[in-house]
Amino acid sequence: MSNIISEIIKSFASNSKTKELRYKDFLTHVYKTFDDKIEASKEKNLKNKYKKMRVDILQYILVNEKAIKTEIFKRK
Repeated sequence: MSNIISEIIKSFASNSKTKELRYKDFLTHVYKTFDDKIEASKEKNLKNKYKKMRVDILQYILVNEKAIKTEIFKRK
């Protein structure tokens, strides 16, 4: 698993009981994390970099849904 995803998982907290709800909360957390980085950036190149990273990471998370669900459910 990517270091970036591991760091995001460590910073993630959710009170949801089910894997499905926690997974949806995690997707929201990932999107919000990158959205904050994009908004804080002043350079266009850096904003584009974060936008591309956000898309790539969200695609990775969707493809590896089962592994991500298992990982985020372990970290209560």
